[in-house]
Amino acid sequence: MFAPIYRHYQRHAALIRLSILAMLVLPVSACSTLDPATTNSASLIKAAEAPRVALVLGGGGAKGFAHVGVIKALEEQGITPTLIVGTSVGSLVGSLYASGYTPAQLERLAITTTDSELTDFVLSNQGFVEGIKLKNFINTKVGGQTIENFPIRFAAVAAEKHTLKKAVFTTGDAGLAVQASCSVPNIFIAPRIPETVGKKYIDGGVVSLVPVDSAHDLGADIIIAVDVTAVETQKQTSGTNKLPTLNSLSSVWGFMENSIAAQPSNTHLLSMRHERDRADVVITPQVSHISSIDTSQRRALITAGMQATAPHIPAIKQLIKQKSASKYATL
Repeated sequence: MFAPIYRHYQRHAALIRLSILAMLVLPVSACSTLDPATTNSASLIKAAEAPRVALVLGGGGAKGFAHVGVIKALEEQGITPTLIVGTSVGSLVGSLYASGYTPAQLERLAITTTDSELTDFVLSNQGFVEGIKLKNFINTKVGGQTIENFPIRFAAVAAEKHTLKKAVFTTGDAGLAVQASCSVPNIFIAPRIPETVGKKYIDGGVVSLVPVDSAHDLGADIIIAVDVTAVETQKQTSGTNKLPTLNSLSSVWGFMENSIAAQPSNTHLLSMRHERDRADVVITPQVSHISSIDTSQRRALITAGMQATAPHIPAIKQLIKQKSASKYATL
């Protein structure tokens, strides 16, 4: 009589044991599946708390080829910025770098790009370089990416033509932003942003030659600024404010290089120099004696950028280490 009941009890007990075992196993499995996610979360926290390093590339026309050398030297030491801010030629080089170009690719492009690929001369009372070629060149080279889709965060600095209010472009058409940032007054025709209906914009060097404050505003923890015009600016403030004559296609770089001559006053230049000095590290390639009319001189400019960067590497690495430590201390 009791045998069937006992067997029924045994089966019931077995089911209970299996249920308990399943309840014990499931949390273990869940924990094991959560391990990678926990690791990823830790990695994300580390990535989020790493110091934001900004590379600020100033204007300076032909001298801007030195920016490529600075980038090359930093990358060779494992230093990759998380933000790039550029004015004028600094925005040109910076946009390409931010879009994914390696230092080697940048160098090759700097050496092989002809001036005729960037300049389109027109007869106009607004200027004699239209700037469409420059815009299309950038957009082609970055593969049509908009600024917000660049692998590295990027900002191009320009100025509203009529108010001289600084404008910082962090989204939208990359080529158009660079065109605006490079539009030296009275030489380039000022583009409108948005095109055809927006305000007109001119070279960012008019208001912020080395845009350190913009990098601060965008949240940078460490700012590395590159100024390729220091000696040239001193020459201009002490004497001639004379623009070069256009005697060849390569002279367009001369116009961009000497655009600081159009600055309204020495006081304004001094103010911009103070802005530059608010960077944590200021790199000043010795390029006053170098022209970029031919390929060999462009190579010399790139080399000068590398040479000027090398002495600053230990300080930059130390800054990154210190900022990282201070961020983790606040967690």
